[in-house]
Amino acid sequence: KKHLLQTIGTMQLICGRFLVMVMIVSFFISTTKSLSIRSPALRVIKPRSTSIALKMSSSSSSQNKFKISNRTMQTLDPCVILMKQIISQHEDKWKDDGIFSLAQGVVHWKPPKTAYEALANAAQANLDENMATAAGDGAIIHTYCPDEGYPPLIASLKDKLEQQNGLQSPHVMVTSGANQAYVNCVITLMDEVDNDSNHEKEPPQEMISKCVVFEPYYFNHVMAIQGVRGGNNCGGIASTDDSKSHAEGLLVGPTQQGKPDLTWLRSRLEEYKKPSGSNGIRMVTLVNPGNPTGVSLSHAFLKEIAQLTKEYGVWLIMDCTYEHFDIHRNNRDVENPNIPYPCLDQEHIIHIFSFSKGYAMAGFRTGYLAFSSKNGSEGKGTLAYEQMLKTQDTIAICTSRISQMAALGALQAGREWVNDQVKTLEVGRNAILEAMSSLEEIIGGTGAMYVMGKLPDSTDDKQFASSLVEHFGVAVIPGSFCGYPGWIRVCYSNLPPELCLEAASRLKRGILELSKK
Repeated sequence: KKHLLQTIGTMQLICGRFLVMVMIVSFFISTTKSLSIRSPALRVIKPRSTSIALKMSSSSSSQNKFKISNRTMQTLDPCVILMKQIISQHEDKWKDDGIFSLAQGVVHWKPPKTAYEALANAAQANLDENMATAAGDGAIIHTYCPDEGYPPLIASLKDKLEQQNGLQSPHVMVTSGANQAYVNCVITLMDEVDNDSNHEKEPPQEMISKCVVFEPYYFNHVMAIQGVRGGNNCGGIASTDDSKSHAEGLLVGPTQQGKPDLTWLRSRLEEYKKPSGSNGIRMVTLVNPGNPTGVSLSHAFLKEIAQLTKEYGVWLIMDCTYEHFDIHRNNRDVENPNIPYPCLDQEHIIHIFSFSKGYAMAGFRTGYLAFSSKNGSEGKGTLAYEQMLKTQDTIAICTSRISQMAALGALQAGREWVNDQVKTLEVGRNAILEAMSSLEEIIGGTGAMYVMGKLPDSTDDKQFASSLVEHFGVAVIPGSFCGYPGWIRVCYSNLPPELCLEAASRLKRGILELSKK
């Protein structure tokens, strides 16, 4: 009897647990159906329009309770992730021949040997207690360093900036890549509401401080403004159309063959000028050599835009990530011909640099900012630097010590090491230019690592890019993500010369065949 009762009790317990499991499974099945959840591995990110985002947020009571910021929801989706997802969908089809990526802006070479030697020495010093003690702070890799950066690297960067860029005794701040450097600028320099506004009777969005970018633009710059700056109706794909650009922190200017239209810029600076002397446009962004344009601007042009922004009291953010890729030295300063990549040493200009491209250290996430130190503690560059340390301390505190040590080692290889690597791109660049020659219009090929091409009228550039991957085994970036629908951006530095030639052949066939449809 005792064993019978125990058996019955055990069966009741098992049945009870089974019923609970059934109820839980039933609940999740019904919930899944109601929310139409799909496998994240198969999901392809698509740009969201403002109307879709708002509809989604109002269609579910649960989303109203646990909301995501509108700024983030309406920010451009990352196109590099999109292309990687499309590539993964077709990998099986191309498992024998492989898919060639001409999408993300990376280089085919590895960092210099000196970077790895610096890493090895630092690691060995920490394994050997006596050695670490003798080396002092220079060998420590597990602690914070000053917010602005690892002191030996800061000192070397100041020397580099003076000798190779013509910047005298600049303030330097090391960041986790050039993208963080730009986000630092957005947070430090821009206001969600411009308190120095004279538009008291106009809608609130008219008081939002503005940033100018030029299309085709670097998508991560636009994403930084959209996601960080805030303000009413912030988001969506930026446009030169005033009805859109006035509703967000972006003013998007036109270009001609990749060259920003300074007449348009002057008219906007004049429009947003205030009696107090300040300007509703807080900063202007310029990438040179250009991403995504692949165009190197002349030194004379850079002087012109520097003077224009200075005249109207506006910051100029110069993204010099591709300083080593000024192929024909368009930025050469005839007055200082021995400076490899001359920059303009002015208080209102903040320069951004990176180790990701020339030194091939993208995974180390190391970039840096340079501020003018003119006029000492009273200078505008010094003020921006000091205030930006607040942003730096909030976001990163400091860039990883080990990455900064590797960057210091990379600098020891010298600029000539980088120049030798860049020369290997000549074969691929010429092959890509030839592959795209059938297109109506091409820009680029004179700087950075990009060429842009205009597709036949009414061509959906996103679908075109997807078809290139599926049917021809080659990936590019749709121009829509750069504010240029109907175009594609092609990077020729991803592959060594022999593979780039094969990728160019596939691209040429794809363009010719898809353009017929």
